[in-house]
Amino acid sequence: MRIPLNKIRTANESHFDTKTQNHTKKHKITPLKVFSVIFFLIYFLSALTVCGILVWLSVLPLKYLAIIVAVSGIFAIIFAFLTFKKFKKSKKITRFLKITTIFFEIIFSAAFAIVFFYLNHTMNFMDSIRASGYQVDNYSVLVKKDSRFETIEDLHYGTVATYNDNSESYSSALDELGKKINYKKVEEENLEAAIKDIVENNVDSILIKSSLVDLASEVFPDFDPKDYKNLYTITIRTRAIKTNDSNVDITRDPFNIYISGIDLYGDISAISHSDVNMIVTVNPRTHKILLTSIPRDYYVQLHGTTGLKDKLTHSGLYGIDMTIDTIEDLLGININYYIRVNFDSTINLIDALGGIEVTPDLTFSKLSNVIDGHYCYYYEGVPNHLDGTCALRYARERKAYGTGDMHRIQNQQDVLMGIINKLTSSKAILTQYTKILSSLSGSLETNIPSGQIYNLVNLQLDSMPSWDIEKISLSGTHLDAPTYTISTEYLYVFEPNEDSIEEAVAKIKEVMAGK
Repeated sequence: MRIPLNKIRTANESHFDTKTQNHTKKHKITPLKVFSVIFFLIYFLSALTVCGILVWLSVLPLKYLAIIVAVSGIFAIIFAFLTFKKFKKSKKITRFLKITTIFFEIIFSAAFAIVFFYLNHTMNFMDSIRASGYQVDNYSVLVKKDSRFETIEDLHYGTVATYNDNSESYSSALDELGKKINYKKVEEENLEAAIKDIVENNVDSILIKSSLVDLASEVFPDFDPKDYKNLYTITIRTRAIKTNDSNVDITRDPFNIYISGIDLYGDISAISHSDVNMIVTVNPRTHKILLTSIPRDYYVQLHGTTGLKDKLTHSGLYGIDMTIDTIEDLLGININYYIRVNFDSTINLIDALGGIEVTPDLTFSKLSNVIDGHYCYYYEGVPNHLDGTCALRYARERKAYGTGDMHRIQNQQDVLMGIINKLTSSKAILTQYTKILSSLSGSLETNIPSGQIYNLVNLQLDSMPSWDIEKISLSGTHLDAPTYTISTEYLYVFEPNEDSIEEAVAKIKEVMAGK
């Protein structure tokens, strides 16, 4: 019998080698199989990650979350079956199914990647706005512009005017200055005397809280900040006394938020005047919101002080805790949370939204920025489209109106309503989501826990309720009086109207009670 040549083994071949070759050929791993497994794993891990984050955040209502998890799971089972199932009937069908599976895995994985990007951006934003528990006091060492001092080291053995600030941070600033240079301290009883020393050249310099420089220029006519230069800035970080101890569930329980608008750009934790003071009372069950505005110059007793009262705006110079405690004393209510914003957050948010609409009741124009000549025009009785800069200028305007600060409160409420309307009635929140978050990062601070904010979003998405928003303002009478902060001068203040306070408190309690 003749043996076919292809059956003849060479001397170096064995029966085992032949079986191995046949086995390898039978189970050959193709690039398509490799890609199929890789893209399945990518889909599975991306779906698992996103679903896990959504469950952890609890930002979506259960009905939506269940759908997302269920659909993701069903597709994972289908993709797994098509990836690992061996189809013996047709190689073309097998190839088509695996390529189709890979295509859909890429599409879904890309979608999960986009969702992850937005979730990650949201979580980073929440971290950036969380109250640090610290407040920052900046102090300036001012000298005359025409003096021989160019650097802080030039002030060695010079004289520095100081004043009784009644704060630990001022003492800490003096200690920090002492570490930098040797100097002779000229102690004065009050800020006026210290200002007088530097104005009359009795001293070489003055150590003054930076947030008081503009106030000093308004109160003391002989003091013009343009005549001085800042040799050195001392930054003192102190721990805020208040911590968030509120146990309210903001999806069920009514609560009060204090909104403070400080008159600064830059660092949101910096101490400054509180020019906007608004209580937002929210009842999530009745879907009612009450905005209660308090004039910045309201003449009130600062919490924990005796003797002279002060402007409410000056309470911000002693920290957010002082303002909250003072308002709680004034209204007899509990403030659960606070939100602190500055000029940057207002401008950036409105610009990110593409501007807002307000309807002024007076025609006027203002130069918003002396440097770039940014003029803002406001036309009475018609909707005006304002960018961030002009909206901020509108919210701060009082001199164009006969009622001064009372009308500024109305303007502030107009701007806030313009923001709310833009967020709730347009696609801006979706199309500009990351831009909006970026615009607020670093220029907004709150002690509302992230979990509570997610829960409130969950509530809104679950039932999409329409909110009934009402606005009220406290009133009073203009007068001139000495203040706790500047005791030697009579300043413009706003004597509270007790009837308006009682009406506001009654309205707040009414909303809290769900009436």
